[in-house]
Amino acid sequence: MLKKVLILGGFGFIGTSLTEELLNRGNYKIIIFEAKKVIIQNPDILNSVKVYYGDFHNEKDYEIIFKENKIDLVIHLIGTTVPSISNENIIYDIHSNLINTIKLLNIVNRYKIKKIVFLSSGGTVYGISKNKRKESDPTTPICSYGIMKLTVEKYLYLYNYLYGINFLILRPSNPFGEYHTSTQQGLINVVLEKILNGEPIEIWGDGSVVRDYIYIKDFVRILVDLIEKDIKNEIINIGSGRGYSINEVLTIIKKEIGNFPLEYVEARKVDVPYLVLNIDKLRTCFGINLMSFEDGIKKTYNWLKIKSN
Repeated sequence: MLKKVLILGGFGFIGTSLTEELLNRGNYKIIIFEAKKVIIQNPDILNSVKVYYGDFHNEKDYEIIFKENKIDLVIHLIGTTVPSISNENIIYDIHSNLINTIKLLNIVNRYKIKKIVFLSSGGTVYGISKNKRKESDPTTPICSYGIMKLTVEKYLYLYNYLYGINFLILRPSNPFGEYHTSTQQGLINVVLEKILNGEPIEIWGDGSVVRDYIYIKDFVRILVDLIEKDIKNEIINIGSGRGYSINEVLTIIKKEIGNFPLEYVEARKVDVPYLVLNIDKLRTCFGINLMSFEDGIKKTYNWLKIKSN
């Protein structure tokens, strides 16, 4: 029997690749909840999924999904803010992400759904450190986005304790690749698209900020592998375990694609100087075989070229 999976945010950057991966596995019936005006990056998947459109701020818009379908697993990908601007309107961040997710958890409990996968943030929950961060490390976010992600994690623990709802919390590093559309976050995709469009590229700070990157197809493959191993009630980092400074990323892009002009501007307070994930816990689940960073960049650039034509 096919497992019925509800993906909240299934047409977004991560959601589209995740939907493709689940469909390719062939063991799932996919139900997607999305905003009414969402841009569908891959229309071909519409033939293979059931879609409900609505507003995440209105729980009645998605409670109907639980009434009409026997859901086996909920994957929560919806986020209404990004780290760089979340501090500008903290009350909105609380209402739109934390409170709306609590409403979702109440519905999950009401309909006796026994597992939820939540996409947290490996890039913001840990805060400032000079070392690779593992799941058990202290968490001191410096932006509201990270605080909300961390708070949702705590409520997932609470709902597991109170109602027996199993969870899987994933803390991704910085995914890049196909179907990324944001102009506010995602260094690699943003830079590549600006190169294609002949737009000026601005770098906040001196380019020394270090991040851990993972190609989107690798990320969703690992995510589904974790689901299929029935890993539950755990927090797991998903990244490459390797850090690249912004300047190193730019050098690699120049080597693969060619030169381009850029400008360095004032650094942002929201950016921690160094964030690389320790993925030892992930490696205890199964072997990790990732695409090379360079090949991931080339695949992303080729997709953007095709998309722009």
